[in-house]
Amino acid sequence: MMRKRHNKTLPDPKDQRIAELEAQLAQALALIQRLQKQVERLQAEVDELRRAGKRQATPFARRKWVEKPKRPGRKAGQGKFVRREKPAAEQVQQTKVARLQGCPECGGQLRAIREHEQYMADIPVAKPIITRYVTFSGYCGDCHKRVRSQHPEQTSQAAGAAGVLVGPRAKALAADLKHRLGASYGKVSEALNDAFGLQVSRSGWCQADQRLAKTARPVYQDLIEAVRRCSVVYADETGWRIGTLSAWLWVFTNQKLSVYTIRDNRSSDVVVDILGKEFQGVLASDCFVAYDEKRLVDWLKQKCVGHLLRELSEMKAGKTGRAVHLAQDLTAVLQAALALKAEKPGLDPAAFSQQAQTLESRLDALIAPQRRLKDIDNIRFAKRLRKHRPHLLRFLYVDDLEATNNQAERMLRPAVITRKTNGCNRTPTGAETHAVLSSILVTCRQQSIPILNYMVQLQQFGETPPPLVSSIPAPP
Repeated sequence: MMRKRHNKTLPDPKDQRIAELEAQLAQALALIQRLQKQVERLQAEVDELRRAGKRQATPFARRKWVEKPKRPGRKAGQGKFVRREKPAAEQVQQTKVARLQGCPECGGQLRAIREHEQYMADIPVAKPIITRYVTFSGYCGDCHKRVRSQHPEQTSQAAGAAGVLVGPRAKALAADLKHRLGASYGKVSEALNDAFGLQVSRSGWCQADQRLAKTARPVYQDLIEAVRRCSVVYADETGWRIGTLSAWLWVFTNQKLSVYTIRDNRSSDVVVDILGKEFQGVLASDCFVAYDEKRLVDWLKQKCVGHLLRELSEMKAGKTGRAVHLAQDLTAVLQAALALKAEKPGLDPAAFSQQAQTLESRLDALIAPQRRLKDIDNIRFAKRLRKHRPHLLRFLYVDDLEATNNQAERMLRPAVITRKTNGCNRTPTGAETHAVLSSILVTCRQQSIPILNYMVQLQQFGETPPPLVSSIPAPP
């Protein structure tokens, strides 16, 4: 109905209200339809993840049968063919001949006989070398002390009932198997017994590791001092256990050294304790809050671009319409920054600076506070990037700095496997032993230092091992 008021026809308020409600209903129905499609897609992903969780025995299995799979290995002409070199004559310790008198099938006489040769390199049957050390002790009439001689190759002065010891090379190998390669003490005991005839119990190897860690503690402290002087440090942490209590295994690493520590907390106290309050290098990490505590506000940092790209990929897969534009644009900027980093050695400094400034401006525009975003996930992600904005593209300007935190994640991967296969640590002493020995063993491997030789020198009285941290560069 239309009403006349002052000779003018005015719309009925009820008709206006009905039109507004119909428009709202149409919008609600459209929204419900979009949400139903999203729910169906998410439900399909959940079902797929549930099925994938039951395929842990074959995580890399194909989802369907391939009739004609690709032939394994490299294609003809790809790569360089490498074969073992024939040993020199002086390297051959023994020669064994297999005579052929006649045909092994019918016993007939052979002709056109040819000679063939094969070389086999194998490990010899190893037996423990038992060394008897004879020392002397006496009483000094001047200083009134009981003194005793010691051989430079000895690792202990124990005598009597405790005078039968395991040698330093065996202890070094056992520690490497346990703390770097992730074997359990039971497997270490079996392996060394089968290979070398060393009959040592699991508890015996455990006690040997604790004494070795006590000896190596000064080297561990030197590693901590060295990591504080590094220009770039990558940090990460993973869940751990000490007995029945929750703990965390931390790693602070770069290309030259690694420092592990196991703590009962996941706070910034660990970062400050290892790197010191006045760390001058660049700390590369993920966006975990412990690395952004107020005590670290003035530190130079680099947030892992890989983590951000993975989150953006998930956002692109879960968004539709205009909500997906932010994830697409941010992905393009970050990937362009990675490409620019790779091209930097061949670019003119002025050209590089101009391209880097362009990327900085594009990133600022995408996450600007005045930009109106309607999607809640986009709002949250843009806010997080504004929080970490000074630490997103620092890798462009520091040559030794990587854009991702992969270095720390790679150093944590063996610990994750150890946690899954043979558990963590039962006592705080065991946790400290693992942190000390794994730090030294991994650093030796990173610097191409023979692990067994270094650990033997560390244990013997007459040997001083070379320093592990002599070539660590200091930050500018």
